[in-house]
Amino acid sequence: MLTLLAYFTLSYILYRICYGIYSVVYPYFLATPMDLHKSSGGAKWALITGSTDGIGKEYAIQLGKKGFNLILISRTLSKLNSVKEEILKECKNNIEIETITFDFTNANLDDYKKDILSVIEKKDIGILGLFVLNNVGLANDPDFLHEIDLQLNANIIIVNTLPVSILSAAILPQMIKRNAGIIINISSGGGAVAFPYFSIYSSTKAYINHFSKILRSEYSNTNIIIQTISPGHVATNMSSEKISYFSPSAKEFVEDAIKTIGFVPETAGCLPHQIKAAFGMLLPHFMIEFLIKNFAKKMKDAAKIRKGNETKQQ
Repeated sequence: MLTLLAYFTLSYILYRICYGIYSVVYPYFLATPMDLHKSSGGAKWALITGSTDGIGKEYAIQLGKKGFNLILISRTLSKLNSVKEEILKECKNNIEIETITFDFTNANLDDYKKDILSVIEKKDIGILGLFVLNNVGLANDPDFLHEIDLQLNANIIIVNTLPVSILSAAILPQMIKRNAGIIINISSGGGAVAFPYFSIYSSTKAYINHFSKILRSEYSNTNIIIQTISPGHVATNMSSEKISYFSPSAKEFVEDAIKTIGFVPETAGCLPHQIKAAFGMLLPHFMIEFLIKNFAKKMKDAAKIRKGNETKQQ
């Protein structure tokens, strides 16, 4: 019995090592990127939420350059118009772009139907990029649950779980009819582990991971690609990170992430983040928990100092 257990443990460790190597080497170095038009069943439109900044905006730019017409959703009309003009200029006006203004803290289904679903029902959408989760900007400063504003917690839950659920359900019927399509759900590295002081945020990201995994099981007999991307730090306006190897720009991140479509169902999205994720897979759970808790504590202390400095300046 002990021998069997030892063999099983060794086999599992070897599997984790092999998959970690595969997830780093194959998508980023060996695989030939998929023809996204073919994978989307020849559909002409891509729907992207949170498209006025960071990762969402960069996906819009790069999909536009690949010849997809775009439906861009964000809450600020002026930003949508600005991004629309920027993309049209980069794509030399060879694509169509439609914009929808919607605040995803709004959980009213009738408003979804009126403002969004009524538009997408008339379009042949091949790619659904749900990037609202990273670009709307709903995340809390690290703190104990009872210290975080209740309305902010409620908004994080709504923004990070409702759009991904409603829009996936709304667009899947036409993808099923074509037996093709691509859904990309942006999660976070904070959803892969229990992240102290980000209780609501981390939990909603875990929801995205779980939800996407279930969809892959439900639609496994189709050619629909459902991918979850769980990035670490990306240098965007939301993160306020400076560009470095492990904090790439949104452009660098998306260039890597697009290469992985169709090859890995779950990925960190870019090579530097995937290296860190692969290494983390090899660590025992208690060690990961220890490292995460210490990292979160440092973030909490830094946020407390920053708030104190802001108060003094006022």
